[in-house]
Amino acid sequence: MGSSPAGPLPRVGLFDRLLHRDRFPELPPPARRVAKAPGEAQVVCRMIFEELCVLATGEIVCSCGDPAGLAVYGNVHADRIEEVFRGRRYRRMRRWQLSTAPGSFCPVVRSRCGGRVSRATALDTEEGRTIKVLQLEPTSRCNLRCPGCPVSNFRVDRAYRPGRTATLPLATMLGVVDQLPDLEKLLFYDFGEPFLHPDAVPFLREVRRRRPEVTLHASTNGLALTPEAIAAIAGEALADRVVFSIDGASEGPYRRYRRGGSFECARRAVASLAGECARAGTRERVDVVWQYILFEWNDSDEEIARARTLAAEAGARLSFVVTHTSGASRRYVDGSPATARLLAGGDPYEALTCDARMQHLWSHGGVAGDRWRARLATETFGLRGPAGSDAALVLVVGNDGRLPWGETGPPVRLGLRLRTLSGRLLRELPGVAVAPPALPAGATVTLEARVPLPDEPGSYELFVDAVEEGVCWFSDRGSTPLALRLDVLPAA
Repeated sequence: MGSSPAGPLPRVGLFDRLLHRDRFPELPPPARRVAKAPGEAQVVCRMIFEELCVLATGEIVCSCGDPAGLAVYGNVHADRIEEVFRGRRYRRMRRWQLSTAPGSFCPVVRSRCGGRVSRATALDTEEGRTIKVLQLEPTSRCNLRCPGCPVSNFRVDRAYRPGRTATLPLATMLGVVDQLPDLEKLLFYDFGEPFLHPDAVPFLREVRRRRPEVTLHASTNGLALTPEAIAAIAGEALADRVVFSIDGASEGPYRRYRRGGSFECARRAVASLAGECARAGTRERVDVVWQYILFEWNDSDEEIARARTLAAEAGARLSFVVTHTSGASRRYVDGSPATARLLAGGDPYEALTCDARMQHLWSHGGVAGDRWRARLATETFGLRGPAGSDAALVLVVGNDGRLPWGETGPPVRLGLRLRTLSGRLLRELPGVAVAPPALPAGATVTLEARVPLPDEPGSYELFVDAVEEGVCWFSDRGSTPLALRLDVLPAA
């Protein structure tokens, strides 16, 4: 399998590139592909196939990995999203990823990218899929100056042009949402503090009213949340998850990174929201999270024990993050016994930042821990049958990892999802248990799945993947899923 380019990468001066913002960066020739392991497909960034990131300037970029706008695909103040997402620039980037050797190199940032970790399927093309996730930066203003955050560099780094500090109007934000009919999740944050936006709560309220099916996540330092905003979020369940960035359990360690902040104010904010949710009866609907990034200066046993106590008293879920940035903890690193003990049975991969996940994947041959690697094979390119009937799907499922499935952990099954051809999830279908329950490394098993066809004739996608119950779908950890076309005919 291919890998990221070795040695120093050629870099183009950010300032020089920003002088020509209307020019999309030139893409290098696709890297030569080498012989692939069975079942392994191209590695792509899902963000440019089915997600959208809108900066506070209105610029559409590939993801939060491009805060300076090195590659601007369009601008929501002037362009229709559908035209941008199906346009020449997006198509060129998708075409490059689908044709180059598997790896994590990104030609936009000219380095390894934390987003390029997913395997392509047969239905992924340069046209892209439907937009399922929106990352929206309501404002790039912030009340803190965290040393690792791009906001702290807007005024001093020439990579960020004047005007990067901006705020999107309420009508523009709602207009973006209205243009995304298949939206499944909205991330109300990028860089900046979202609750400094004067219309943050009205925006969340209106999205809830217009699009109740959309999952809403917000991330905040908590310092700009007013009692009125907290009461509205809790009382109306305006977000499914609110993450508070509180990296410490006392003022000293907290302020080492959250410069200009107050630990006590942040602690009161998370406790206030959790308490209001309890009083409003929305604790089950609003996930209140205390996020704790592990640094060298906040990773002592005493500081972590105090954080556990305070989070429990507040009624918030404590979530540790193993980071890759400057000052990262040396005690708690990817794969260490100390990290496993800290997470107490939790999923170590989920605790990693996106860049740390990318580094983990490529240190294990492109699949997390070389554990979640499945080989899925079938002799058919698609299924067809009359509406309302069942279709039979026969697959050979192989454990290509180094550990047996289901021997000590949760059982593994074959998961099936019915989606539109553009990728929008319609529903999950009944899966099939992998037998024997403990499938040794290197072993294969033949399974037959009965696929209930929709009642509505048309063309669909059947997404097939191995699933470890309660943990993950294997494709979320770098394994190659299977996507088949499903043609449903009118009932006789």
